[in-house]
Amino acid sequence: MADSDRRAILRGLPALGLAAGLAACGGKASSGEERAHLGPARTVAFAVGTTGSDFVTEISVGAADAAEMLGWRFTRVLNPQPTPEFHINAIKNAIAARADVVVTVDWYQAVVDEIRRTQGRNVRFAIVNSASSPAALAAMNVPFVGQEPHVTGKLMGERIASTLRERGVTQGSVLVGNPFPGSVNVEARIRGIGDGLAAGGAYRMVSFADGSAAEPAASVSLYKAKITELGDVVAHAVAGGEMSVVPLAKALSELGPQARGALVASWGSSLRTFKLVKDGQVTFALDENLYYQGFMAVLLAWSQFERGLPAVTLSSGHVWVAPDNVDAMIASYERRKAAAVAYGLS
Repeated sequence: MADSDRRAILRGLPALGLAAGLAACGGKASSGEERAHLGPARTVAFAVGTTGSDFVTEISVGAADAAEMLGWRFTRVLNPQPTPEFHINAIKNAIAARADVVVTVDWYQAVVDEIRRTQGRNVRFAIVNSASSPAALAAMNVPFVGQEPHVTGKLMGERIASTLRERGVTQGSVLVGNPFPGSVNVEARIRGIGDGLAAGGAYRMVSFADGSAAEPAASVSLYKAKITELGDVVAHAVAGGEMSVVPLAKALSELGPQARGALVASWGSSLRTFKLVKDGQVTFALDENLYYQGFMAVLLAWSQFERGLPAVTLSSGHVWVAPDNVDAMIASYERRKAAAVAYGLS
């Protein structure tokens, strides 16, 4: 993309404290002069301790689009396992590769510890998706784009309770599978679900380790056993998104019509989850606008480098995905997946 094209796109960005400064660059300067107004080209790396997935792709495409507009280089550092050790290793590798900006997720206390360790070095961080330690990040001048996990968990709990009441269901168990026991992010999300349910009726939240991160096939059996043991499951809140909803859907299918009658609510970060909504296996899903998270994180980092702005927290908002809008959401995701292919990020 030519510098003049980037400038045209940047002038059209909505006002978030960023576009005003960018649009002031003027339309008559040469491309070289415009490039100088944007500052030097930099490298931004998305570092996360997991392999490619729709979750990773969505954030990556948003960050890559923003980097392209700025004339920056975008890269990724992925690792094969979603564990604290692999996650921190990805961050360290991004720093070792001399990334100017590292975009990552605050899923573990070790992330904050690693950012603190790098203070004073020539690298900036931007956090997306989950800020488990927002006060610590703010103190280190690290921006965050997303929604706090407890907030989205409470939204989910409230909507589940409301939908159950509309169905005439006022009590029963709400089963919450946890793919990452000990994860600060997932645990906060689950506490939020409980708080949302408590405000809406006599529902009992039951959380258990569903094993989906380690062995999806075994997770099917774990779900079947837990549903059978409880005997009164009226809803499922899928805290792990696609990782958990796929084995849950299979378990419900194998258990038969009575089990399939339960409400199923999931976080939506994948086409596969949305297709389960379309097929009627998921009642609704909460999409956290992952693309916006990657896109705005890069622009916040640029504003710190080039305009000296302090770190801020931006909510990426959310979209409830249900049968009435799922086709549009699928079409939107497929466009971004096509962009990922064009960038070589698929």
